Order: sequence, then C-alpha cells, then structure tokens
Amino acid sequence: GITVDTKGRGIDMNSNGVPDEVESYIERMKKGDTNISTKGGQSIEDLINGGYINVYFDTDSSKPRTESMDAINFVVQYLRQNPNAAVDVMGYADEVGSAEYNKTLSEARSANVKDIMTKAGISASRLNIVAKGEDSSVDVNSKEARSLVRRVTFKLK
Repeated sequence: GITVDTKGRGIDMNSNGVPDEVESYIERMKKGDTNISTKGGQSIEDLINGGYINVYFDTDSSKPRTESMDAINFVVQYLRQNPNAAVDVMGYADEVGSAEYNKTLSEARSANVKDIMTKAGISASRLNIVAKGEDSSVDVNSKEARSLVRRVTFKLK
C-alpha cells in the first residue's frame, strides 16, 4: 500500500524508521485532513502491523538509533489516540553471535522501547514484550542486510 524500493522496503529518505509516505499521512491527519488514505486504502493499523514502522539498532546494542525515535513516537501517538489499543513490541537480532545471546538481545531491545513508551505516558499494561531472537531472512554476510533485521516492530492487539 506504500511506495517501496527494489527490495520491498518503504522509502525512508530521512532514515528514521517511518516510511516517508506514512509520515506524510500523519502530517495530513494532524492538520485535520479527514479525506486521506494510503495507496491501496491501507489503514494506519495495517501499516503498523505490516512492519512498515521499525525501530533500528546498531550492532550489539539495545539502545534505539536516534533517528528511530520518530517510529516510537508514531506508535505512542497512535496509542494515545486509541486508548483501548495494546501492542506487542517485538524485538529482533541479526544472526551474528549465539542464538541464546541474540534472544536476550532482542528482549533487551523490546524492553528498552517499552521503557521509552511508558516514559511517554503509555501504560506498561498496554505494551507486551516479545523477544523474537534472530531474524534469518537476510544474507548474514551482508552488513547492510543485517542492519535491517536489528529492529523492533509492532503488532497491534
């Protein structure tokens, strides 16, 4: 439902973890434009659940990259506007290191994002940590590919 690059990733020119088209959608919503939709008519919920909103991490780090704070804020804003919604905060790691270590790292990533969201005023009871461990969907030998799987995604409940 949004414009993607040749690898199927949402175009994110400012590298903040939120595809540009989604950012544009949110800006129009803030301005009160109620006559808007994404390409294909996808809802904000579809975009969040579809993995278009991501928080990225450096190698061996559980601290979100600074440019990913917009992605966290995007979900926080959604939860503020939808007080009955809850979300799974799903952490991933690349395949470098042991599976056990990566499971722990993915949990720490989720926990840190949850902590940021609770400090922003979202009740911890609405945020469920899910440690997914290693994401083996990319070439382990590609530094760029591995940077895409060191992430936290969200699933609305």
